[in-house]
Amino acid sequence: MSRSKALQQTLADYPLAPYVAYHMLSNSLGQTSPAEIDAFRERYPELPATPLLYQRWLKVQGQRRQWQRLHARRYDTSNAELQCYFVRAQYGVGEKSPALDATTALWSRPKSQPKACDPIFAVWRSTDRFSQEAIWQRFKGSMEAGERILARYLQRYLTGARRTTAYAFYELRRQPQRVSWRGAFAADTAENRAAISYGIRRLARRDALKASSAWRTFRTSHTFDTAQRQLLDDHVAVALAGDNQFPSIDQRGLHTSAFAVNGILDAAIAHERWAELLYWGTQLSNIEASKTRTQYWLARAKQQQGEPHSFADLATHRDYYGFLAAAQIRADAELQAAPPRQLTRKNEARLLAIPGIARAVELFAIGDDLNARREWYRTIEQQDQNTQHEMAYLAQRMGKLFLAIQTANRADARNDLTLRFPSAYAVAYQEASLRQSIEPYLLQAITRQESAFQVKAKSSAGALGLMQVMPATAKLAIRRGGLTAIMGSGSGRFVEQDLVIPERNIEIGSYHLAWLLRRYSGLRPLAIAAYNAGESRVDRWLRQARSIPMDVWIETIPFKETRNYVQNVLAFEVVYRELEQRGAPVLRGQEWVTPKS
Repeated sequence: MSRSKALQQTLADYPLAPYVAYHMLSNSLGQTSPAEIDAFRERYPELPATPLLYQRWLKVQGQRRQWQRLHARRYDTSNAELQCYFVRAQYGVGEKSPALDATTALWSRPKSQPKACDPIFAVWRSTDRFSQEAIWQRFKGSMEAGERILARYLQRYLTGARRTTAYAFYELRRQPQRVSWRGAFAADTAENRAAISYGIRRLARRDALKASSAWRTFRTSHTFDTAQRQLLDDHVAVALAGDNQFPSIDQRGLHTSAFAVNGILDAAIAHERWAELLYWGTQLSNIEASKTRTQYWLARAKQQQGEPHSFADLATHRDYYGFLAAAQIRADAELQAAPPRQLTRKNEARLLAIPGIARAVELFAIGDDLNARREWYRTIEQQDQNTQHEMAYLAQRMGKLFLAIQTANRADARNDLTLRFPSAYAVAYQEASLRQSIEPYLLQAITRQESAFQVKAKSSAGALGLMQVMPATAKLAIRRGGLTAIMGSGSGRFVEQDLVIPERNIEIGSYHLAWLLRRYSGLRPLAIAAYNAGESRVDRWLRQARSIPMDVWIETIPFKETRNYVQNVLAFEVVYRELEQRGAPVLRGQEWVTPKS
């Protein structure tokens, strides 16, 4: 450490000199005095890591029960662990009653709290604040939030009728049909009404008719307030519409909430009930009505009803629905792309003179991507749009394509497609295209959606690399395709690190996509959906599809993530094609109709 401190004096002009001090303190927070942490905060207030370091230091003070020190430094924070340490410090310095009042708010959250909260929770539970009403409210909140483990844990503290109701309430999570077993919820109590509301809403998603029948009974036998009645009326109406039973004309005015209008509109799309779609489309808020999604489906309904439609106006938009509208009238997609800009040496030098950018560039260079991104994002917030746009080009020049895309979006440079749709690894995509008979534009579109060209991207599920290939999928693809020896391992065995080699990732990902395309008879929307959600789910969705129009099928994919994924990939492929002047419709030929189940 002595040698390090001596060398540190020679780094005064180096952009990362503050990070030497940061790491020194970070590695010895237990020995860092208040004076030292305050000196660092005063010297480097602009460093994104400074508040994080201070927060960690405060937690160390909490772990060491330095209550006076911690209490004197309290501030508003969203960090639950630190909030608990602050409340414990308040209790520790003698402010017991307000500390316990604050603990009530912490404990009542419908989510498990950090272990740092446990000591103050134990004290709090010994007071009369720990009441049956407080326990019930947290139990009910945890059920609504889907926190089943917490809900199960809380049942042990309930007594009498509340405990019985809580048990029956909890069972509705897996078996919502139990709500119709009137014996469990026959008494007209607030607790039973909460359970009934939860159960009816869950049952409505599984069996609309049973939910409707149960709700008709409870609606008259229990004293639900106006808001509760409207909520359940709307949920049942949306569920029935999902079963192709729409509100009668004289009942339409009873369902005006955004939830009901949007839910019934979605059902009208799913069942191709064009007249219903036109009515519920007029009930949307101005914001919802202005969206290209709404405009496309209203135009689609008018087309089916033989009325004048607005596909031509919508076709000028550069998004999935704009491209669909263009395809409907056999018009070319419009990119409305802005000409690319040039980042001159002078402008680059000006950017590098901004301390946050200089630090970010150097942090990227030494491989500290986490702190580099922190510096970059903070600096973005401090710059005007022109500087942000130039920063996007600097990120692209550094090879940080994901950062370039994000920065261009932040700069509202959405028409600068050079930044937002990179053409990196073109040779690898062309080779994969040749081998697998897949258009390179589709491979680029998948990559743009999956990782935004982050070579080392790793999802929470374990998917890796540019095309976010799961290791198990990679092994299967290698076995199916007899692909070449593994590049990264040198042993002929598959190792996960191979998937962060761009060329290898593209080779494996493109083979898997080609296999899916063959499985689904070349229908790209189905193969794209299977790439994201798996073949078994797509097969199940197809069995329920009744040979419906493909735009309807895509719109009604049950998983929102997969629905957005398919729409984005199809739109991105159009963009990549248009940039290469190889335009083609977003859906083509047989793709307009799903295959018969």
